[in-house]
Amino acid sequence: MATGTSSTLLSYFKRKRNNSSTSSGSTSSSTSPDTKKLKDNLEDTFISIQETEELENTMSEVNIVELVTKEVENKLDVFFANMKEKIKEEVKEVIDSVMKRLQGLEKTVETLSMENKDLKCKLVELEQYGRRPNVRIFGVREEQGEDCKAKVAKLLQTKLNLDIRAGDMDAAHRVPQRAKDRPKPIIVRFFSRDDKERVMRTRKKLKNTGISISEDLCIEMLQLYNRVKNDTLRVQDCWAWRGNIFFKDHRGMTHKIHYGQSLQDLDIPAMQYKA
Repeated sequence: MATGTSSTLLSYFKRKRNNSSTSSGSTSSSTSPDTKKLKDNLEDTFISIQETEELENTMSEVNIVELVTKEVENKLDVFFANMKEKIKEEVKEVIDSVMKRLQGLEKTVETLSMENKDLKCKLVELEQYGRRPNVRIFGVREEQGEDCKAKVAKLLQTKLNLDIRAGDMDAAHRVPQRAKDRPKPIIVRFFSRDDKERVMRTRKKLKNTGISISEDLCIEMLQLYNRVKNDTLRVQDCWAWRGNIFFKDHRGMTHKIHYGQSLQDLDIPAMQYKA
């Protein structure tokens, strides 16, 4: 209210001054110089006081804006700090949940991997068991239009002195191989596993003839056989019998190895060479 009155008075004195300046010529005779000077001084003083009040009011308003701005900034800082902590906690909860799920999945994968390995071993053993009546014969010369059963029967009769005829064989045929400069091997399946084992026991008679007879190993068992046989630091001798793989270490001990095992699993020591 005081500010409004002061503003009104200030406007009044400014108009008064302007009017007095425009009409100074006509009123100079009726008003004494001292009175006019005093009046002008009072007007200037009032105007100065009013301007000072307006400046103080303006400064006060500026201070209020600054205080409000500062308070808002402080509250925003607190808000964002709280939001940051809340986001950190939520992210941590999500990460912990994901890590638990990953650990569970890792255990599941590990379990499935072991089960898959066991299943693979059983399948390999089952396939190899189905090949127990079979043998593979290497080095038999190929002839056009040949009868593999008759050719094998003649070989077994003449070279191994076995009374085995073509009718004792369920099947006999050649199988492809990578080497083109040698005859394709012949797979023979006997009706009787006893006939097959008689062949395996007497196959040593074929030594130095260029012909050899071996177990019919599936690809997985053949790979295992080759790995064991080629590990000369641990293995002195390696052979297959009835679809199983055996080897003798450098201590003279005989071992049987299954598909899925390694020589390290069997704790077979490597031979130490003397310097």
